Amino acid sequence: MSADACPSDTLLAEIGTLELPARLLPGLARCFADCLWGGLAEDRWIGTGEKTLEAFYTPRRLAVRIPAVACVRSGLTRIQRGPTLAQAFDSVGQPRPAALGFARSLGVDLAALTIESDRLVYQVSEPPIRLEERLPALLEEALRKIPIDRQMRWASGTPPFVRPIRSILLLHGTRLVPGQVYGLATGRVAQGHPIHHPAPVTIAHPDEYESALRNAYVLLGRPEDPALRERIWSLVVESARNWRSEWHPVPSGATLQEVSALVEWPQAVAGGFPERFLKLPDPVIRAVLCGQQRVFPLADHTRHLAPGFVGVVNLASTDVNRVRAGMERVILPRLADALFFFEEDQLRPLADRARDLAGILFDKRLGHLGERRERLIRWVNHWSRPFGVDPALAEEAASLVLCDLTTSLVREYPELAGEAGAYYALAQGSPTGATQALREAYRPATAEDGLPETTLGRLLSLALRTDLLAGYFLIDEKPNGQRDPFGLRRAAQGIARILDHRSDPASHAQAPGPLPPLVDLFKTALAGYPASVHSGQPIDRLAAELYDFTLDRLRARYLEQGGKLDAFEAVAALRPETLGDFRARLDALVTLRPRPEFLTLAQMMKRVGHLLKKRPVDTPVPADTPPPLTLEPVEAALEAALAALESRVQTALAAGHYRAALEDLLALEAPLAAFFDSVLILTEDRLLRQRRLALLERARDLLRSIADLERLQGGEIT
Repeated sequence: MSADACPSDTLLAEIGTLELPARLLPGLARCFADCLWGGLAEDRWIGTGEKTLEAFYTPRRLAVRIPAVACVRSGLTRIQRGPTLAQAFDSVGQPRPAALGFARSLGVDLAALTIESDRLVYQVSEPPIRLEERLPALLEEALRKIPIDRQMRWASGTPPFVRPIRSILLLHGTRLVPGQVYGLATGRVAQGHPIHHPAPVTIAHPDEYESALRNAYVLLGRPEDPALRERIWSLVVESARNWRSEWHPVPSGATLQEVSALVEWPQAVAGGFPERFLKLPDPVIRAVLCGQQRVFPLADHTRHLAPGFVGVVNLASTDVNRVRAGMERVILPRLADALFFFEEDQLRPLADRARDLAGILFDKRLGHLGERRERLIRWVNHWSRPFGVDPALAEEAASLVLCDLTTSLVREYPELAGEAGAYYALAQGSPTGATQALREAYRPATAEDGLPETTLGRLLSLALRTDLLAGYFLIDEKPNGQRDPFGLRRAAQGIARILDHRSDPASHAQAPGPLPPLVDLFKTALAGYPASVHSGQPIDRLAAELYDFTLDRLRARYLEQGGKLDAFEAVAALRPETLGDFRARLDALVTLRPRPEFLTLAQMMKRVGHLLKKRPVDTPVPADTPPPLTLEPVEAALEAALAALESRVQTALAAGHYRAALEDLLALEAPLAAFFDSVLILTEDRLLRQRRLALLERARDLLRSIADLERLQGGEIT
């Protein structure tokens, strides 16, 4: 079918590469699809309606399929307006420099310009353009936009990418879109499985993409679709059952996600290891099996780890025993190394390792880990009593929290930081409270990870995170766009979750006492750094920036949980001191918002704000000016309502009873409505005007004591 006969068709783009980083693969696929879709939409090849696309990935490819992409884009008429006629020509009609300069800037003669509405105008009509003329450039632009910290170069003159690109598949319907992308000619062939189907796979139409690759022993993953992960997990469960019916695989979402990005045709194979390795703590065994070898541990019916595992390989082997032997041959030395490290590390007291921290750099601008340890100790000493923690126990935990970074086990398995220190400290006689805090210090490690369950664990986790954020904000290494090399967003999200733990479904922690202001936590961390790092930057300003940065993470999490942005912003406008106070205000607002009288009150609040912004600048009324002899009944009623509510609401606010305070404020709805209906507020009488505006100011201040209701959406009153 010719392009002229096809107004639109489905587009398929695939980038064939060498093996891509497994942990990044779903995000790369999603970002590639979004970048290409955005480029097509901006260039007017697809409609501006709902975003419709499908992203795919395997270890050696990124692909996207987009329906209804136009074959031909209609032409445009561009109009550029220049100077007015008076500016362009003199009294005898000779061109002035403004006219000549306008023509020169466009690269045309003065005769090419026209006159429209007493102004020089240049019009140029672009002819229609076919998709193949633009698509290769749009595809290459999309690849360049993918945020990648570490890129590779593989040929002279080609742009860098995360891995060398080997092929470009580009189809629009049944038609190949010819062109060059990253120095490679586009085609219609994809890579099959490297062992089971090494020959190229020809794709006839984008709709046949999955079936054609499935026939070539390639199963496609999709970032938002769990189908491939569910299939792999079912193979793992079946393999474990066939290996030892009394054992079952231990779920690991991160391992399953990574495995799905490592295989194109999965097969699960179970294996075992000697029971002597079970003397290792469970987190160590999981670090070896899941984190390093990407296999799933097995457990018995008591949920204790068993001497077995299930791995997933990228082929359908007929000699399973040979595959099993190969996997065991790799895993057994790794477990032996871990056992050696675990036993050797315990030959030296954990506290003695503190002096080794001076030899480990935290950041060349922020000093070494020994200096960081001293800052953490000072921070914890400062805040232990306000958090209700024994100061001596808190200081011991803070003095040990970084020491396991010098151990062989943590150097080999960095994810065991905290866990390793907790085991070593407990074995060497440290109090249980301190060792439990060491175990919890790095939680939450991810957005889904559980929170510290003890107050000391929360305190230690906050110390690590506030120190990290304070240091990098001091040296102006703030996250920029997609880049966040130091994990500052993750640290801020951890702070938000810990301090707002009541709303966190992953939290089982008991609520601590009243928490100190968030800004003060950051000020203490900022003050811990030497003057050479501060470079004259005011601590108050940086602490406010860190407050806003943390609030951004709380906002993102609240929206992910289905919250409304306007409600969040209404509370954020007041900048509550603690995140617990922030959440209490937000919960009260969300609870009462559906009530009709609350909606009316919020709409009136917008009108109050509008009137106060429009008020004229009056000269002050002399203090001895007598008040009006008589008040309108509605004025008296509003003043009485305000007087009755002010003390009651302030008492409720002081106790943190925001819902009760909001319910009391609903009583303002009737007198405010009558006030608006019966009196002219911006009257010509200056004394009356100022008195009525003063009443509105009192109402506004009272209504804004919990949240800025003007920011709520839901209709206007004019």
